[in-house]
Amino acid sequence: MSPKVYNIFEDLISNNSLLKNEGLRVLEIGAGTWTLLDIFSKNNERIAINPVISKELGARQDIKSIVGSSLSLPFPDGSVDVIMSCSVLEHDKYFWKSTDEMWRVLKPGGSVIVGVPCYMKLPWDFMSTTFTFKRHGYAYNADFYRFSEQSVREVILERYEKVSLSIVRRWPNPYVVGFGTKPI
Repeated sequence: MSPKVYNIFEDLISNNSLLKNEGLRVLEIGAGTWTLLDIFSKNNERIAINPVISKELGARQDIKSIVGSSLSLPFPDGSVDVIMSCSVLEHDKYFWKSTDEMWRVLKPGGSVIVGVPCYMKLPWDFMSTTFTFKRHGYAYNADFYRFSEQSVREVILERYEKVSLSIVRRWPNPYVVGFGTKPI
């Protein structure tokens, strides 16, 4: 995750009065050593889920680490206040199933924040899409998607209210962060 991406997540969270509350249950899907959960105070229940938990993250006492998949989140319906995902959905062969799981476990009135690489024009326009596609495919053993702004708004965040998108960068690796609130 780049500092610019982290800063967009941090700005979205700090500018939302509901996300400043304490006692929230906050989930990061695909959390790594540098986790978005650090944006939230330790007075929240902070949970990281990833198929592989890094030694650094697993050793932290202030974050609950779960080895698992976003395709089957181990939480009851409507039990999570905030869900974050950064640079995960493009590696998820069935990302729509994961977004359904996010919807299922998110409380009404809860917030979701997702960051994904995108393309700004046509996917074959090499000046408007990410140059890291080939490298990610090898490093993560799967790199399936690049999303348009429209697909983030109308597919990933389709059922949410108060949707906003932030373009982190346009070139050489376009990236978009989307925010939405589950209706009450």
